[in-house]
Amino acid sequence: MIHRSTSRALLVAIASSLALACVARAQTGAPAYAATSQTLTRYNPGPGTSPPDPAEQRIAYANCYVLAPGATRFRLDSLTVGIRRLGSVTTPAPAVGVEVSVVEMSWTGTTFVLGETVATFSTQLASTTATSTVDVSNSWDSLEPSARPVIDLQTQTNGPNGYGAFWVGVRFSGPDAANNINGWRVVNEPSIGRSLNNFGILRPSTGEWGIFTFGNDATSGLLNPARFMVSASGAALDPVPPPADMLYGRSCENVNWYHPPLDPDGVATRWVYANCFVPAQGSDPFVPTRITAGILRYGTGTGGPAPEVGLELAIVRMGWNGSTYFPREVIASRSFQLDATAEYFTQRVDWDFPSGSAPLVGLETISTPGFGGFWVAARFTGPNAAATQNGWRIAFGPTAGSSYLGFGMNDANGVFVDRYNFGNYSNSTTTTPLPVPARMLVEVRGTVGAPSTCPADLNDDGFVNGDDLGVLLGAWGACTGTCPADLNDDGFVNGDDLGVLLGAWGACPG
Repeated sequence: MIHRSTSRALLVAIASSLALACVARAQTGAPAYAATSQTLTRYNPGPGTSPPDPAEQRIAYANCYVLAPGATRFRLDSLTVGIRRLGSVTTPAPAVGVEVSVVEMSWTGTTFVLGETVATFSTQLASTTATSTVDVSNSWDSLEPSARPVIDLQTQTNGPNGYGAFWVGVRFSGPDAANNINGWRVVNEPSIGRSLNNFGILRPSTGEWGIFTFGNDATSGLLNPARFMVSASGAALDPVPPPADMLYGRSCENVNWYHPPLDPDGVATRWVYANCFVPAQGSDPFVPTRITAGILRYGTGTGGPAPEVGLELAIVRMGWNGSTYFPREVIASRSFQLDATAEYFTQRVDWDFPSGSAPLVGLETISTPGFGGFWVAARFTGPNAAATQNGWRIAFGPTAGSSYLGFGMNDANGVFVDRYNFGNYSNSTTTTPLPVPARMLVEVRGTVGAPSTCPADLNDDGFVNGDDLGVLLGAWGACTGTCPADLNDDGFVNGDDLGVLLGAWGACPG
């Protein structure tokens, strides 16, 4: 039952001129979205249930988020969908047509809808007595890269996290189209790229459209997998690289958010601790430049506008006792005030640390080789602190840095639990229960290592001299990303920075 909700073939040259032509044409992007482990479930959208044509086969659409940092377009080189066929000697899987479409995605502010169709292809599957997952694929490698399909990505919802989205639709055709012995294969979270745990269905003749999930498992009450088997390769066009100081984040947003319960005193909501692990070695400290928390403002819900609320963020040292993580001392904290809103959106709250004012954060480096951990904690404050229209946005695994699937919080007895999660989802199709995402949307920028005592020494040779002057002049103008020559941290390399450099001329102290 469904519930409504929202080879690279290496070309061997015979003649050098042919080789150049062939290699140019065969340029193929890397895998950008890839299906992961299969469940035992398949899905056939079947016909509609209302006039004028109740027998018309509907289209099921999988949402695909490709890693396209800063890009708004994606060139599609190849696409594969997986069709599950449960044939047997006594009951063969009937012959069926499979029609695949690539469709742009739009976001209304509250739901995902269909845009323009970019590409289509189809194939005919013969009747079979075998049980297998069949790949239905198309490649555009025979075309010059400039002639391949280009998708305008939907980046409103996850563009800030480095992802852009589009739909892949499947419709079965022919006299046995609705026979669910043939169905689109259901899978778990993709191994490359991201997706939401829901899908769309369209009734073409009437335009009826809806976002669906497979509901909750009857036994566990937890969300079942609702993703389809899709793999795509291609290239993001003109991507914008992430900030050079990005150490943790760029996660894809889940559709959910989390508001902590009241503390036992019934007054303040609890602190929620997100674990963040940044690349680190030994005892190097972390020096933040910006901490970002994503707060979902559910202003279009039945509860009315999301009310104004206070938000307190904190950086907290992380401890490890060999089996659990725990919070240590608070390194820094800051309070924000979020205005009331009637919109539904993720508000990104930025906590900036000007140069020279950032704290040193000691990292927990014992538990995870190559990474250092700390907590970013948040709680809501003020008279509307308990209003659930405001909540910390839940996210999938980060692209930068690392984390474990869980968050920290005191329980009702005041005991800290380091791995709260949202349970597991499981049904008869999963051999092992899989965890529901339990990460909070956090981004962390900064550096790892002791800060320089001689910031004007731009080439780190122990002296401020003509070499550093050359570096500064080469960076003259507005900053993009990390900008060491911006010595006064105003976003520009200009005469003010030149003055700082000249004032530090000579050997560095120490």
